[in-house]
Amino acid sequence: MAVLLHDRPEAAGQKQREALRLPRTSAVVALFAFSSRMDRDSMRLFARTQGDEVRAAAIASTGQEVLELLHGGLRPQVLVLDALLTKPSVTQVLQEISTMQPDPEPAVLVLVPVPEETAARKALGLFAQYRIMLRPYGMKNLFDEIYRMGTTDDEHRLYHLRRCCEDVLDDFGAQSTLNGYRYAERMLLYALYAERPQKIGDLQQYVASEENIEIGTVTSALNRMSAGMSKRGAEPYRGLCLRCGRPENGVLSNGQLFEGLLKELRRRLEPTV
Repeated sequence: MAVLLHDRPEAAGQKQREALRLPRTSAVVALFAFSSRMDRDSMRLFARTQGDEVRAAAIASTGQEVLELLHGGLRPQVLVLDALLTKPSVTQVLQEISTMQPDPEPAVLVLVPVPEETAARKALGLFAQYRIMLRPYGMKNLFDEIYRMGTTDDEHRLYHLRRCCEDVLDDFGAQSTLNGYRYAERMLLYALYAERPQKIGDLQQYVASEENIEIGTVTSALNRMSAGMSKRGAEPYRGLCLRCGRPENGVLSNGQLFEGLLKELRRRLEPTV
């Protein structure tokens, strides 16, 4: 689906701007439990960067701590347990939770080390009724799974699309610390959720209204981001310059850049959108 690249939003689009909204999302509350101090420290550090999607309510070191937190009223949406948990074991913790019948009952993800195929089969049988992730795992994959387990289909779809937007922006050389990066991500999401093609001016206005800023601030931030991408010289950005009739080391206009980003995003998402 193409984007109509006009520089200024039209008054006729005001009603649509008011109607177009992205799904509301909230952070998934998770309780983690690891027997290894290294695992706990790593999880604590990574969780600080994921607060918008996954919030670590607590990180326990023993099965007893998990049970005390639950008996004390903590109600995580997702419970992430190390299969090597002790005092008591993870199987005993799960049995006790089943007896407690917490309301709401948390989704359970068990992290299982697999040194050999035989151990894998045993682990799968032992925790068959729960979600299992095998070690070694990537932190990003772990948090993606936690978010999937704790949200609705609509929330998870938005989360997945946001991750895809970030991947495209990163590949084109956008600097994630710039405001323009966040604005471009939101514009891409609005374009994906819209029922018909959107003018770039309208997309910028959506973001400006959302951030309570002037549309010129959004435009300037995108200009700076594009200039920075040109300096970084990532291959996808250079290739887009050539396809738009600009020098390989040129700077794309906001319209050219956004159209190229959206086209690449749609290509990667096919046939999901």
